[in-house]
Amino acid sequence: MKEFFFWKVWSASERRMTIAALTVIVLAIVFFVVKSFDPLGNVIRWNVVSELSEITAVVDILQLGQWQYGISTPSHLVTESFMASVMEVDAWAVNLFWVFALIGLSLILAALTTMSRFWYLGGMIAFILFLAFSRLETLGVFGEGNRTFFLIAVVLYGGVTYYFQAFRPDSGISMRILGISAASGLLVLLIALASTTPFPALASAVYSFPLWLFITVMFLLVSSTEIMAGLVWLSTSGSLVKGRSGLTNFIVISVLYLVVLLLMYLRNTKQIDWDITLISPVYLAMAAGVLGLWGFRRRADSTEGLIPFRSTGFWLYLGLFIIAIAFAGLMAGTANDPVLETLEDVVVQGQLAMNVLFLFYVLINFYQLFQQKLAVYKVLYKPLTFGLTQTRLFGFAGLVILFSIQKLLPVNQAIAGYFNGLGDLHAKTEEFPLAEQYYKLALQQEFQNHKSNYALASLALRQGDRNAAAYYFRQSLLKNPSPQAYVGLSGILVEENLFFDAVYSLQEGIRHFPKSGELLNNLGMLYSKTNVADSAYYYIDKAKNSTHRPEIPATNLLAIMAKSTDSGLLDSLAAGSEQQDYLSWQANWLAVQNLRQKFSKENFNKESVPADSLLSVSGFAYLLNYATNQARQDSTLSTLLPKLAVKNPLLSQDLSFAALYPGFYSGDKIKALETLSSWSGEDGEKGNMYNKVLGHWLLQLGLYDKAIESLSVVEGVEGTIGMAVANALSDKKEIAVILLDKIQGKEKNTAVEQLKQTLFSGAKPISIGDSLIQVVRTSPSDQNFANAVRSNPFDEDIVSAASEYFRRKKQTAKAYKLVLDALRFNEYAPQLWEQYAYLSLEQGLVSQGNEGEAKVQQYAAPADYQRFLNRYQPMRALIEKQRAEFQ
Repeated sequence: MKEFFFWKVWSASERRMTIAALTVIVLAIVFFVVKSFDPLGNVIRWNVVSELSEITAVVDILQLGQWQYGISTPSHLVTESFMASVMEVDAWAVNLFWVFALIGLSLILAALTTMSRFWYLGGMIAFILFLAFSRLETLGVFGEGNRTFFLIAVVLYGGVTYYFQAFRPDSGISMRILGISAASGLLVLLIALASTTPFPALASAVYSFPLWLFITVMFLLVSSTEIMAGLVWLSTSGSLVKGRSGLTNFIVISVLYLVVLLLMYLRNTKQIDWDITLISPVYLAMAAGVLGLWGFRRRADSTEGLIPFRSTGFWLYLGLFIIAIAFAGLMAGTANDPVLETLEDVVVQGQLAMNVLFLFYVLINFYQLFQQKLAVYKVLYKPLTFGLTQTRLFGFAGLVILFSIQKLLPVNQAIAGYFNGLGDLHAKTEEFPLAEQYYKLALQQEFQNHKSNYALASLALRQGDRNAAAYYFRQSLLKNPSPQAYVGLSGILVEENLFFDAVYSLQEGIRHFPKSGELLNNLGMLYSKTNVADSAYYYIDKAKNSTHRPEIPATNLLAIMAKSTDSGLLDSLAAGSEQQDYLSWQANWLAVQNLRQKFSKENFNKESVPADSLLSVSGFAYLLNYATNQARQDSTLSTLLPKLAVKNPLLSQDLSFAALYPGFYSGDKIKALETLSSWSGEDGEKGNMYNKVLGHWLLQLGLYDKAIESLSVVEGVEGTIGMAVANALSDKKEIAVILLDKIQGKEKNTAVEQLKQTLFSGAKPISIGDSLIQVVRTSPSDQNFANAVRSNPFDEDIVSAASEYFRRKKQTAKAYKLVLDALRFNEYAPQLWEQYAYLSLEQGLVSQGNEGEAKVQQYAAPADYQRFLNRYQPMRALIEKQRAEFQ
């Protein structure tokens, strides 16, 4: 076990650098794992599209015995579907790639400076050639097309590395790595300050693609035999202790390993289509890479000083490892699936070809040692007959043969990935025609790759070409289907009114991705639009248990319940609904509560109003539903909604109308009625609804004649029933009967008959004012009178009592205002005119007092009028006497 800690005799600086490098590897692995978990999720977002619809609910209720008169007004429902965004580059993936890539490059170049002059010069020449192919002039550091930056990079890297190789061979590895890292830092700083390219990190990553691909492939091939080398160790490390040969164990596990690789190769090349779970190539590559941290030491020692492990081999291997992981992470971060498939082929076919030859190498060289029960792993890279170099050459030839069998598909996929990167770059700079050409060049290399097809569909959507987008979405589903592509295709089909094609597309997607909550939700919403409620409920309920955002299907379930469920079942389903802290769900919950006529207290969600006051669909629906449902509990929206109406002019009328509900039920009734009265003259559906609501509110306040005026212009049954109720309550039962018979027609209607009986029984609506007037008579106070007047500012008993109270307290102006406000809508109330006459005289307004006296005579019963005169005439005589004395 001590062999694993081979650096225990290294210097302190080497140990610190080792720990730092290993930490970088761990971070790079984390970067790769995060980006490879869902490659498409890195470049395609799941957006949520909200739609608003209306249902009718009865929130205005007038209870008459066992019968209630209510009118239907709109409540608002939010339904939400998932929509896949266009493909965009993940900038964080590019930036993190450069961090790891430059660290890995520093390790490689530092290791290169410790080698002999021949290998150093050969390595640097290859590196400079790759720099030349990377087209650094595209960064525009010293002007468009200027190659000065390339020359600076060559001078910096060449100068620093040559200094350490030729003049400071005694420098430690830490100093070499830091020196080269400083050169990289200077180049990055120069790019950041002087580059004219909009996205230099992306541009440099795209154009340097061949360098990083070459290093990655080289690392995968270098480490390809490490798993089998580990099997040799596993088979023979305990031979001396157990006293038996490890040959049989080695052959069995090696053959199993090769069989697994063969099955993966056959499945990847579509020669078999077995539905079996195999080890992911990612695990194989990672296992080989990690094992190489230990195994590469013996290989380096076998080079007879060409690659000293401590000064060169270890750092070279770490640099290759870091770059390979970072490059794979970048390809996953950009969802460049053809390159990921190339790397997968290199892993599977490279390990298959290399390890077949390596198995032959182990058996031909060390069969006798196996028979002697010796620890073969200690001399694994000291062949007796067949050389290691020959093994690797023949293994590489085997890889070439395997690629050739596929007609060099992995090579074509790598080229397609390069063109995809160029397409991403120009799409990011909004050079769409150029980006389109590069993506099409990628399709020429590998026409089924998902990246190119989805990117072309994204470009088509951006340019409004839905036909082209649908074509490329279909193409992207040929080999590597994705939920995003199915959603994108179905969205276009819906826009083209191809409903059944859209349903079929989503059903096909669900067959491929049965646990995709996004596909399940969208299919359910398609069914809901055709009123197939059972199918809609089935799919959306499944989506709730599958998607990472269960609140969206939960929102849609409430909407479906509200649209297609009777009141009894609605109560049962609503009682079992789990509360969600999600604005759209809360909007629908309030709509369901309106349907159920449940107006219990709900807390206001302040997130419904954003900082800029520009309302979303869910915020708009929530505010309207909250205003109607909580009108009796919360009056704040009566002032908030008009302010929001100014900020949202297209929603202004709906917001202003909703603000009247909390105003009427728990705020300023007079203002609400005056506003609605001014709107009632509008034509069309709006005017009909305004008159209907106004008539109902007037009925609730006992202003029956006014209610008849408003309801008489309301079309439909609701208006007729309202007029019948108003006439019956104002003792005009004959007219009520005529109106109800008009509704009933020839056949008897049970509900209408029940209403007749209720009205003829003399049932009166119960008003909160009835109890409040008793309170003020037993406990008169400013607060009690304020509550009573607020409940019904037009009730002649309440207003008269309040007027008398405030007159006694010498608050004539306040009493006078209460009476004037009440007379705006209740001008036929004799008690109000009595108070008007008294208050006018108290203020010295005799002519107005006489006007009030005339109104009392007109509307009051003779006995009541005589009682009024007994009080009024002495008051008027006293005022006239005072005026005469003053003259």
